Amino acid sequence: MEGQIASTEELRPTEIEAVVRAAVRAGVERVKLTGGEPTLRTDIVDIVRRIAALGPEVSMTTNGLKLTELAGPLKAAGLRRVNISLPSLDAATYRELTGVDGLSRTIAGVGAAVAAGLSPVKLNVVALAGSTADSAGFQRLVEFAREVGAWIQVIEFENVRGRVDPDVYRSLHSELGRLTKEAVRSAFPTGYNPLHHRPRYDITDGGPPVTLEVVQPVENPAFCMSCERLRLTSDGHLKGCLMTNAGLVDLRAILRRPDPEEGLAEAFALAVDRRRPFFVGPETPSPEPSPFGPGAELPMVSIRP
Repeated sequence: MEGQIASTEELRPTEIEAVVRAAVRAGVERVKLTGGEPTLRTDIVDIVRRIAALGPEVSMTTNGLKLTELAGPLKAAGLRRVNISLPSLDAATYRELTGVDGLSRTIAGVGAAVAAGLSPVKLNVVALAGSTADSAGFQRLVEFAREVGAWIQVIEFENVRGRVDPDVYRSLHSELGRLTKEAVRSAFPTGYNPLHHRPRYDITDGGPPVTLEVVQPVENPAFCMSCERLRLTSDGHLKGCLMTNAGLVDLRAILRRPDPEEGLAEAFALAVDRRRPFFVGPETPSPEPSPFGPGAELPMVSIRP
């Protein structure tokens, strides 16, 4: 999973179901399956079915390579919408960025998702100099989205220490504000996605409108303040922020109990209490005191620093 410490362990569908049940009882209304690549799990349709039966909206982020075969079954299982990573509409650039000659399969996957009734289908596009951040490349993306009936989600390329080669960052980073200003010349604002305070526009340059969302984790000062996500790693840890592994809450011992419900509820409360923006040190106090006491650790939950 993105931002996860390498692990050979993997939660079973029944364990994922138990965690989501506890989350729903705590008030969680939306669940997104991400990766790595979630469609590599042979039991992904079963996982979606189990989660959807509990009531939350279920969505997924995927590279789209397996959606031609899975979009229909996933929709039938209860998947509502999907984000599809689309690094480039140029086959050579796609292959260079991903290491896979998969553009045609991803495009077919986008079509399959739209045909299956997953809505909206959002195209996740990282703004890169020389391709998606340039005027011609972006216009090509708008035309493709209009043709298939998808949204566009443009994402700022982040200089993540230890994960992104500084030379690669310098060569590919594009100041997202300039792209946004150019993109919205023929658009009108329609509001914000409350998650991360993402501005949303409809591009209306002579054709049917194309919805554009802008994800700016660096340039948007409200990004972290408007984040309400908790992440469940594939090996069973609750994680308060994508960008740090500080304060992980280990659920594995709780999940092995005959009745894990109470322990999971307490673990969720602790994980929320330990949430911090990734740039804030662990010594910073919580905005509100923990119901278990300041800095409390529950005996049934182990915390990895």
